[in-house]
Amino acid sequence: MNKLFINNEFIASKSTDTMDVINPATGEKLDTITFATESEVNDAVEKSKQAQLEWEQVPEPTRADHVKLLIPLLEKHKDTLADLYVKEQGKTLASAKGEIDKSIQFIDYMTSLSMSNKGEVLQNSRENETILLTKKPLGVTAGIVPWNAPIMVLMRKVIPAVITGCSVVIKPSEATSLITLKLAEIIRESTIPAGLVQILPGTGETVGTQLAKHPDIQLISLTGSMRAGKSVYAASANTVKKVNLELGGNAPALVTENADLDKAVDYLVAARINNAGQVCTCPERIFVHDAVHDTFINKLKVKMEELTVGDPFSENTDYGAIINQQQLDSIDEKVQSAIQNGATLITGGHKIDQAGYFYAPTILDKVNTTDSAFKDEIFGPVLPIVTYKNFDEAINLANDTNAGLSSYIFSEDLKEVMRATEKLKFGEVYANCEAEEVVNGYHAGWRESGLGGADGIHGFEEYYNTTVSYIRYD
Repeated sequence: MNKLFINNEFIASKSTDTMDVINPATGEKLDTITFATESEVNDAVEKSKQAQLEWEQVPEPTRADHVKLLIPLLEKHKDTLADLYVKEQGKTLASAKGEIDKSIQFIDYMTSLSMSNKGEVLQNSRENETILLTKKPLGVTAGIVPWNAPIMVLMRKVIPAVITGCSVVIKPSEATSLITLKLAEIIRESTIPAGLVQILPGTGETVGTQLAKHPDIQLISLTGSMRAGKSVYAASANTVKKVNLELGGNAPALVTENADLDKAVDYLVAARINNAGQVCTCPERIFVHDAVHDTFINKLKVKMEELTVGDPFSENTDYGAIINQQQLDSIDEKVQSAIQNGATLITGGHKIDQAGYFYAPTILDKVNTTDSAFKDEIFGPVLPIVTYKNFDEAINLANDTNAGLSSYIFSEDLKEVMRATEKLKFGEVYANCEAEEVVNGYHAGWRESGLGGADGIHGFEEYYNTTVSYIRYD
């Protein structure tokens, strides 16, 4: 797997820049990857450009037929993919298989949209003239994929691009390049023509920046941190390309005095421990009404202490490993800082003493709203709690962030739910449920959480240019 995927071939990189891939659940080395050079990025883009010019001539429904053949291949290789995914990323086997299933649903849905690219006939105030708005592929695109959902997010960047007539160059996360290259094997096994999908492991500084500033890339789509998104945005400015960013979140969750507390606890825990809390839509700040605070905390403590953490291949494991030592240390630093600044530790609050990178399920009560554990993404299995007395106060505190991706409200009072969906300034509001990004929805952030979005018809149309034709016939 120590290769680059260019023009349907696995080739050795000319670089000497390498990185060991470590199993986060065991600390054992899996492999070594070699990063792409700038010249190899340029070569991949050129081949993508050539392939795209031919591909855009193929009718869109036919392009979708080629893409849909990925579904039986993913089903055929599902166990092999899931096994490697767990070893490289540390999430549970059930979660890995679930992501593959979601990717299959996504492909099935996106291919169905190939018959809906109708364009528009616009009204005209002039006689004997028709105005047609038609949609055309952007051209060569690029996708930068994170480590926390490398299969599903890769599909978000590859599938709509190829169906709409574009080509795409993918930079996977350094931490999950192996599973991405395994997906390249499946793409090569399909009937998708050579050159439409290229995969180049590498650093953001080299591969990511080169893609962002490359004049032949018409769209760059990144899912990752705010820091990475700002860097790509800046690097792309001179070429004025389309930029699609899905960045970090700091999701608030409101638990009102009218909440079903058992339901709230179940959904909040399920959402928080998804991939060991390493998901940008996870609830990060919990606002609990003062009247139900004590009961809520007691129920939450019981639920968190029932969780099983450890071997991601075990069916009994609720969540697996943190991605690496650096992230594990970052989680613990935020937790210890919050405690030093006056937060009450209800349970957890420590690394788990075993091989690999694991963190105990943690509840922090009475967190200072100026503390890093409240203001910044923890990206781990930690629930910081603050209390409130007034609903509008809670809404204002929830909105007091530079992030704007996801948010939650738990209440059996319809008026509270509707007020929250109206007042919360986030791209997503989950009312009385955990986060679930359905394939026909739209996943997009406000403020520093992103530009544009993914999923559904709106995500699909990110890959089109439009042409308006004025046709005179007198």
